[in-house]
Amino acid sequence: MSSIASLEFVAERERIGDLRRWARTALPTLGLDGRQQEAVSDDLQLVLSELGTNAVVHGCGGERPDVMLTARLRYDAGVLRVSVTDPGLGRPEYRSAGDEATCGRGLMLVTAVVSRFGVEEFPEGGKEIWAEIGLPEQARPAATAGEQVHPRVEAPRADALVREFRPRPAVGRLPGQPARDRIPA
Repeated sequence: MSSIASLEFVAERERIGDLRRWARTALPTLGLDGRQQEAVSDDLQLVLSELGTNAVVHGCGGERPDVMLTARLRYDAGVLRVSVTDPGLGRPEYRSAGDEATCGRGLMLVTAVVSRFGVEEFPEGGKEIWAEIGLPEQARPAATAGEQVHPRVEAPRADALVREFRPRPAVGRLPGQPARDRIPA
């Protein structure tokens, strides 16, 4: 079963920050667990920033307060699909950016963090540029106090004694590691 969140935004560069904030609030509504959200958050914001900016700059030909773009997040079977639609006809192109260039690296950055990337052109015009980010498996729910964790080990009771264990320095050496008489300062 897939979950979808979408947002329409004005084709202006200053809206890209709003797009990233929306993604942070939409992510928990898609059914990802906390570990998955943490694993994907930075990549998601990078991908949305690049796709959104490219839609404004290239898909609309520049800032257009009269044009609405759509960002969409879809979570399905361990994959987060991120997409942005725009009215443009052009397809994304990789460009070579010099050391001093302030743009031209966006698609390279996107493809470095996603598992798949593509473009769907609409028959009526416009396109959807999408990228898929693979996610770690969802964590299994923790056992409740009444459930057994292992056939012979029960979950601790609420009135059970909790002991604090302090870490101790490691003793010994790994196979193949030379013996040391003392720890260097």
